[in-house]
Amino acid sequence: MTQRPAEGPAPEAVLDRVVAVVLGGPPELTRDQASAAAGLTVEQARPYWRAMGFADVGEERVFTHRDVEALRVVAEWARSGVLDEARIMEIVRGLGQTASRLADWQVGTIAKVLAEAGEDGPIDNDALVDGIARVLPEVESLLVHAWRRHLAADMGRGLATVDEAAEATDLPVASVGFADITGFTRLAREMGEEDLAAMVTGFEHGCADVVAKHGGRLVKTLGDEVMFVTEDPDTAVAIAAAMHGLPHEAEPLRLRIGLATGRVITLMGDYYGETVNRASRLTAIAKPGVTLMDPATEEALAHPDAYVVRHLRPRALRGLGLVRTASVVPRAGTEG
Repeated sequence: MTQRPAEGPAPEAVLDRVVAVVLGGPPELTRDQASAAAGLTVEQARPYWRAMGFADVGEERVFTHRDVEALRVVAEWARSGVLDEARIMEIVRGLGQTASRLADWQVGTIAKVLAEAGEDGPIDNDALVDGIARVLPEVESLLVHAWRRHLAADMGRGLATVDEAAEATDLPVASVGFADITGFTRLAREMGEEDLAAMVTGFEHGCADVVAKHGGRLVKTLGDEVMFVTEDPDTAVAIAAAMHGLPHEAEPLRLRIGLATGRVITLMGDYYGETVNRASRLTAIAKPGVTLMDPATEEALAHPDAYVVRHLRPRALRGLGLVRTASVVPRAGTEG
């Protein structure tokens, strides 16, 4: 990034230019103007804005013509009956939450780049805005491409299992796994901030790669913990075994992993229900370096002889009562 010692525009002016580049034009419409242009009242448009995750803005000029186009899309869905109001809100809210997390990550990355560039002198604000304008369409294209690929993969998996459902109202069955870093609180006290951040980042990236390699789905990352789902328990065990082998430069990661299999509730890309709770509770009681599974996971293994299974005494899990558990590891030579 080009550097220059000369004074650039005021920070407010630079921010205005960046916002205009990102939004595709300067924010120049009030909520009344944007709503009216989309054929809606403010009261009709406000729920969509809030579902996206944004606070009320009063009479400020924060909307662009792209906001109007987005409102027109959801308004037409409602008018035509393509989707009912509840489904529209579900889609808008899911998009808003996902986009918020993605934007937060991207801004964090940009902040690191700017901090590193600033070590060599003042940042050229013109070059900064020009760089964002050049890269943004390419990032948008990659984002849409990744979404389409994931949508195609998920639709393929979903359609392939439609005929297997006994009833349309049945909840899907999945194997759910949680993995967390043993002793994370202690490590957070002992490690420097940069080393800790590097460890967490390496853990998240390593887990994401392992899950993707085996055809599972990484549901979410929570700092020192990740959650993943698979269509079958054999894949879940393979993922767990690979996660235990994740390396780390400062200190080898020692993970605790819990697996449970059963019906799950899906909502906006996340999973809920007793199966999820059981996997989480098993993770909490697992010893470092161990994968625990529930009886349903063991019973559903397609190749039970491929694993070393050690049955443990039943444990009382909060909210679930007494649960039988077993540790599991692939036999030597059978790792996927």
